[in-house]
Amino acid sequence: MNQNILDVINSLGESDELLSIGEMEYSKIVQASEKIGVEFAKDFVEYTHNFGAISVGGMEICGIIDDAPYLSTVDRTLEMRDLFSDFPMDCYVIESVGIDNAVMVQKSDGKIYQFLHGHNLMLAADSLSEYLLNGGDFRKERVEYWKARSND
Repeated sequence: MNQNILDVINSLGESDELLSIGEMEYSKIVQASEKIGVEFAKDFVEYTHNFGAISVGGMEICGIIDDAPYLSTVDRTLEMRDLFSDFPMDCYVIESVGIDNAVMVQKSDGKIYQFLHGHNLMLAADSLSEYLLNGGDFRKERVEYWKARSND
């Protein structure tokens, strides 16, 4: 699925309340990328340039933001690197799942994965657009998995 990220976000905003930080300058996006040493995927750059960071449909997608560390891709990525030695250095955080310190990460090729300390990365979507369209389903499935695992 290779839909335009801006079209996807705007369509989600038609059915759910869309909250956005607002446009971000390309220079700040480049600085953020350099700070964590990872090239951002093209769709992430386009998303952050137009929206900064968003909340829509129960998802809070991280972005480039200075005054909200929990929504900052840079802050969340650096925090995960500090906490977990197995956090992949070629990824950056796009969403905190909120269970077992799991986060959704993106690689520069655009693919989205779930990172959970001590486990292999789990592919969630081929792009940020696909994740936004289907991410809620992926997260519900993972919550059920974690609940079942904690009952073992």
